[in-house]
Amino acid sequence: MKILHMSDLHIGKKVNEFSMLEDQKYILNQTLQVIDEQKIDCVLLCGDIYDRNIPPIEAVKVLDNFLSELHTRNLPVLMIGGNHDSADRLNFGQKIFKDSNIYISARYIGHVQTVTLEDEFGEIVFHLLPFVKPVYVNHILGTEAPSYEAAVQEILNIHKVDTDKRNVLLAHQFVTASNKEPELSESETKTLGGIDNVDIHVFKDFDYVALGHIHKPQAMGSKYIRYGGSPLKYSFSEANIDKSLTIIEYQEKGNIQLEFIKLQPLHDMVMFESTIQDILDKKTLSDYPSNNYVAVTLTDEEEIIDAIGKVRSIYPNVMMISFKNRRSDNNQKRVVLSQQEIYEHTPIELFEKFYKWQNNSELTKSQQEILTKTIEKAGEDL
Repeated sequence: MKILHMSDLHIGKKVNEFSMLEDQKYILNQTLQVIDEQKIDCVLLCGDIYDRNIPPIEAVKVLDNFLSELHTRNLPVLMIGGNHDSADRLNFGQKIFKDSNIYISARYIGHVQTVTLEDEFGEIVFHLLPFVKPVYVNHILGTEAPSYEAAVQEILNIHKVDTDKRNVLLAHQFVTASNKEPELSESETKTLGGIDNVDIHVFKDFDYVALGHIHKPQAMGSKYIRYGGSPLKYSFSEANIDKSLTIIEYQEKGNIQLEFIKLQPLHDMVMFESTIQDILDKKTLSDYPSNNYVAVTLTDEEEIIDAIGKVRSIYPNVMMISFKNRRSDNNQKRVVLSQQEIYEHTPIELFEKFYKWQNNSELTKSQQEILTKTIEKAGEDL
């Protein structure tokens, strides 16, 4: 059986006030092409389907179209809720969807939902565990789990797994491997306090664990315990990360092969440094095409009037601009003079100190002459 592992679609997300809906439609259509080319048998969607608890209607339509396309291909779809999802909204139509081979577990209700599929090697049991918090698990089960790991362990303690069969778990948690944490990006949040992690040892009964929650695709402790990663970059901290689809080819028990298909976004997300003139002369376009989402660091020493407008004339999707020059470096420092020090310096000396602090350079000879004449003309009252 060929299984597609996806997560963290975050449909409806905005990045720096740019709507990502068109990018998401594009990448989901690309995913459908991969599904057809690879002859995928089953699709796993491991949480954070939407970006907000109350998704905009446009986001609902994007998911509806994607699920409809999967349905026309007669593919089983297994979906769990993530921490960004509203369980009530994701669960809407659950019974009807089930008749269409779409299985949704948006909220833990005291037992782990299972879906059994068959291929030439027999049964594969999929276990659907949506995002859980200790307080919720304790309320449902009457337990006193003090941490996320303990809460997940409580759930799996009462969930019977036939280890003679092939077992795949879908989960959406912050998973660690012997205190080693996954690599994060700025587009994720992590609860403070160190109690939100779930160690991989609790998943010992499963042959493959399809994780959601972390946006960089990566394995945790075992190549069969994996974060699929988000299909798109959602922050500039992900600029150098390739996004991919994870394909699991599961044959007989213990025989799992993995393949990773690189995704090509509608707009890539890139960061670079340049002078404004090089941008206006289009010298940066060979390395950074104009349709990218860009974060530009301008290195010009002189002040640029309407910097964002000038950059946008070449890069219409510019998201961020920053400056790196002597002035910006020096502005990180704060200069404080005491009243006594002020009295001990002439107006010209005080201005020279201010200029050096502001521009991280000394006055030129001609500037000193202009300053002297200006102060003399203004009078001794200065």
